[in-house]
Amino acid sequence: MNKKYIFHSSCFEKELLRKQLTILNDNLIDFKLVDNSSKTQYRAPLSGYFEVQIHIKENDFEKANKLLTTFFE
Repeated sequence: MNKKYIFHSSCFEKELLRKQLTILNDNLIDFKLVDNSSKTQYRAPLSGYFEVQIHIKENDFEKANKLLTTFFE
């Protein structure tokens, strides 16, 4: 059975991502993450770029969108 996931948002802060994942997990939302981050440099580890996309299963999208938008407004 194929699961169809819909792009919801990109997250550029690790702490914000952690909060969003907690909400999704607590409400049993089916989702997947796509990591578009770059690797950090050896001499400057903080110069790495962080980006994770959240994709939510089609059936759970409306519920997840409502949870995430109301919590982070």
